[in-house]
Amino acid sequence: MKLKYFAKKLYDEGIIMFGEFTLTSGLKSPYYIDLRKALSKPNLLREITHAFVDKIKELGNYDVIVGIETGSIPWAATIAYVLNKPMVYVRKEPKGHGAGKLIEGDLPKDAEAIIIDDIATTGQSIYKAAIALRNAGAKVENALVFIDREQGAKRFLKRENITLHSVFTVTQLVNELFNQNLISESVYSKIKSYIEGFKNV
Repeated sequence: MKLKYFAKKLYDEGIIMFGEFTLTSGLKSPYYIDLRKALSKPNLLREITHAFVDKIKELGNYDVIVGIETGSIPWAATIAYVLNKPMVYVRKEPKGHGAGKLIEGDLPKDAEAIIIDDIATTGQSIYKAAIALRNAGAKVENALVFIDREQGAKRFLKRENITLHSVFTVTQLVNELFNQNLISESVYSKIKSYIEGFKNV
């Protein structure tokens, strides 16, 4: 039920789009997911937050919820609020003024942290955040994203002793969109072929 609901909701709200896009990583893609749009829709923000929270509760108990500059900070904040847990976030690079911090917030000593991100593509941003957290003394073995694009992030992070979890995979979403007749067979086939191309990355 949750998959069916979210697939249609993301489509209706224009959060998942189809065409030709260039990702942050520089890769080309026949679809794009802009979860930042959900931040402007209070009901959807709440629903996605609770989907994250439900998944975290399945995974275990964590001392701190971690966001990554900039896209995942709002999600980490709302999740931490609901769970009543401390939240910190990792900058892309140390601040050039003030205390010059890479990690913002108070990271509890020997904390077991879970990294939150909206979408996983290559896994590089999660990996960099994990290194920063580990260097600061935290234990990092898990990361959670709302959608895994299935483009190698899971395999890459596993090599770095980080297990990537997702609320949904893009395959699940695209299959559901096709089942609901929201995308054409040609769009469906194109995306399935695209995903298949990353199976051995």
